[in-house]
Amino acid sequence: MTEREVENVVSSVLEHRFPGGQYKAAEVRFDTDFDGAPIIRVTARYSTRPASRAELVRTVHAIRDALIARGDDRFVFLSNDIADERQVHADVD
Repeated sequence: MTEREVENVVSSVLEHRFPGGQYKAAEVRFDTDFDGAPIIRVTARYSTRPASRAELVRTVHAIRDALIARGDDRFVFLSNDIADERQVHADVD
């Protein structure tokens, strides 16, 4: 699959799983793991944390299943960036 096709699959899965407007965008990077195997790193960006933490965990499997169905068997690493949980100010002692 091309990088653009992978990005489209990732966005489609995330939009489908989190339709309430919480999901905003995804950054997809193509990398290699410690053994040199190709992997896909995804950072999903949300405005607020989706209600179900379990759903966030299952999302990586949904992305990978969708990619495998299209012939791409690279392993997927998913990070979640939630805007309303970002630390705005540095901790002060």
